[in-house]
Amino acid sequence: MKKKEAVRLFNFSDAVLITKTKEKIAFMRRDATEFVAFGIQNTDINLLETKVNAFANTITDIEAVADQTAVTTQKDAKAEALRVAIRSVMARVELKFASNTSKYRKFGTEALANQTDADLLITGKRVVRVGTIFLADLANNGVTTTMLNSITTLCNDFENLIIDLKIKIGERDVLQEERVEIANELYSTLVRYTNTGQNIWTTSNVAKYNDYVLYNTLTGSAPLVTLV
Repeated sequence: MKKKEAVRLFNFSDAVLITKTKEKIAFMRRDATEFVAFGIQNTDINLLETKVNAFANTITDIEAVADQTAVTTQKDAKAEALRVAIRSVMARVELKFASNTSKYRKFGTEALANQTDADLLITGKRVVRVGTIFLADLANNGVTTTMLNSITTLCNDFENLIIDLKIKIGERDVLQEERVEIANELYSTLVRYTNTGQNIWTTSNVAKYNDYVLYNTLTGSAPLVTLV
């Protein structure tokens, strides 16, 4: 059975979850004696603190996006270098074979600027293959084995960057799923503990009761009241 997509149980950001958790931990330590009566020991509080600190130190989606963007930039630059190299060869091919001939069309470089990454990669390899076949005919117009080898190198580099980008995208997806699952676990624990804190002080201390109120809003704070 396919695993269900992880969905956040709360409305605020990871940063708010971290700060709210640490804030409530401070209150729990203040009221540690009262929490013991509910079976929540200092070791439980310390474990929550360890988990929230570990969560705070993990790579964020902003960093994962930056890594993905960096690879995308490299890939796009390599793609453009490959197009330039192909055009350089095809300018020489056109001097030998008119663009309306079957030999020219065999290179398959039409709409080069609009080709997808996959199509561009195939085109580059085809130019090398066909160029090698016609190398003797094209030599007088400046097409050389070195030029074709250069395109092969660009194709290999381009292909590696395409794969690297796919890996970065996959890594980001895994990271996002893991962060949601860990954050949900933290939030669920936080809710249990704050509910306990409210139960401790509900009839004896309003201020301390309010210390354990946890708002599930975008800011983690009390929602604004709009006067009608």
